[in-house]
Amino acid sequence: MMRLSSAVLTAAAVTAVSATAFGQSVHINGGLSWGGWNSVGMSNQLGVYGSGSTTDVYEVYTTVFTFNNNSVSGGPTGGGPTGGATGFGTGAFSSGAFANGNTILGIGVRRVSGSSLAGFVPTVRFDLDGDSYQAATSVGGSDGRTNFSNWSEFRDFTVQFEGSAGWRGGTLTMQAGNGTSYGGTNNQQQIVGGIGSGVSYDWAFRAFAQSESYQMFFDINAMQSLYGGSNPFGLNSNFTGIGSFGGNLRFSMNGLGSNNVAFGTTIIPLPPAAVAGAATLGIIGGLGALRRRRSQG
Repeated sequence: MMRLSSAVLTAAAVTAVSATAFGQSVHINGGLSWGGWNSVGMSNQLGVYGSGSTTDVYEVYTTVFTFNNNSVSGGPTGGGPTGGATGFGTGAFSSGAFANGNTILGIGVRRVSGSSLAGFVPTVRFDLDGDSYQAATSVGGSDGRTNFSNWSEFRDFTVQFEGSAGWRGGTLTMQAGNGTSYGGTNNQQQIVGGIGSGVSYDWAFRAFAQSESYQMFFDINAMQSLYGGSNPFGLNSNFTGIGSFGGNLRFSMNGLGSNNVAFGTTIIPLPPAAVAGAATLGIIGGLGALRRRRSQG
């Protein structure tokens, strides 16, 4: 898959990284407040809606920040290796995650109306070169590309949280081939058991939830370092490693009532030599930031 170099980004885009991504503190509280987050839009809006209900409405947010002793406030459920209120603590499968200097991607959801979020398990599907997933061309339309089995490509991956079990990280699944819409066989591989196996593992991502909102945090540096190689931890020889974060990153996501959404953001690729080092990655907040730049230009 093609990766864009940082030279592709315009000066305006680089300025936007500094102004919207790193210029303010980020509220980490499960969604009690959204300071430091960018609104992507509503789940029933054109350009975000992928499939599902047109009456259930949830607002989607993104953010990015450099980790620096960040703590969790507001008493949400979720967090650490075993759920509960253990914050950004790490364990055997997340060694080195959430260290100061690492770049953290945040994705959040807030219920506006319709079905409750209680009991829903969020799943985030990463489209690493920004060409697989897409929103439907009309709200209520059926042409949205949100399905991992169909639309993922080699080394794209998906993350599923265990919402009913304390909002801990449940499963990380990568595509060892291509999805069926790209002529592949949908050869999904997991490092370890994950959801349904009876065993949970401490990944380099965390989620915190209130009753009708949740926030998820992904350590970009640690995920690339820990899960980017073949057969990490010696647990699955068929796992060939998640792909590189770079270029135009898109997401497909469910766990918003019956809704699926698709949205994008742009990142400055992390140099291979710096994968396990200090963060040099910047992410422009999703479509909300893009819309703001259009309206100003």
